[in-house]
Amino acid sequence: FGYSDYEDDNGHGTHVAGIITADGVGGTTTNGQYLSKGVAPNAGLWMAKVCNSKGSCYTSDIAAAIEYVVKGPDGIIGNGDEPAKIMSISLGGGGTSGVNCDIDYLAQKVNWAVDNGVTVAVAAGNTSGIVSSPGCASKAIAVGAVDKSDVRASWSGTGSALDIMAPGVSIYSSLPGNTYASWSGTSMATPHISATIALLRQVNSALTDNQIKDALYKTAKDLGTAGWDKYYGWGREDALAAVNYIRPKCTID
Repeated sequence: FGYSDYEDDNGHGTHVAGIITADGVGGTTTNGQYLSKGVAPNAGLWMAKVCNSKGSCYTSDIAAAIEYVVKGPDGIIGNGDEPAKIMSISLGGGGTSGVNCDIDYLAQKVNWAVDNGVTVAVAAGNTSGIVSSPGCASKAIAVGAVDKSDVRASWSGTGSALDIMAPGVSIYSSLPGNTYASWSGTSMATPHISATIALLRQVNSALTDNQIKDALYKTAKDLGTAGWDKYYGWGREDALAAVNYIRPKCTID
C-alpha cells in the first residue's frame, strides 16, 4: 500500500509477525524448546506493508490497508475473498488520555472494520499517559506492555482507552535475513493478543468480536487495582485461560 513491493525493509513487521506465527526453526533453544516459537504457529498470516524503511507511514496507506482487509480485492464486503478476520496493528500516533478517540480518522476506520466482522488489536503506544491512535478507538483492543514479571513497562501507554496487557519487554522474535533479536514495545505486546485471538478462532470460528473480548478480558490476570484500571486495563492476557473459557464444556449425566 503505497510501495512497489511488500518486502520488509525495516524489520519491525517481521518481528511482529514472528510473535504471531513463527515455527521457531533456527532460533535459540533452551532445554530443547525454541524461544522464537510464535503464539499461534498454525495461524495464517497476510501482510499489509504501510510503512517505509524508517518506519514512517501515511495515514492514507494505513486506511487503504484496513479497507482491503475488510472488503478483499473485489471491494465488496462479505463475499469470501477477504484476507483476514483478525487485524494486528503495531503502529500509532497522537492519542488521548480519554475513553476513546473516535473523532480520529483512523479510529473511525478501525471501528468500521470491527462493525464489519474483523477483530482489531492495536498497540497502545509507547508514551505513558495516553493511548495512541488508532488504539484509542472505542472498538479496538488497545494493548499495553508488561515485562516477564508482569510489571508494566514505564513507557507503555496508559489511560481510559487501555484494554489489556501482554508481554512486550525483551521479546525474542524473527528479523529479515534469518536472524533473531529481542525488541521491546507495545508493538511486541499487540501480536500476543492478535495471536491469542487466532487460537480462540481455531477453537470456534463463529466467535463474535464481543465474545472474543469477553474471553480475553474475563480471563486476564488482574494487575494493579482490582478490576479494570488505566495502567493495566483488565490485566495481562492468559492465552490458555481464554481458550478454555470458550472451549465447549463436557458434561457427564
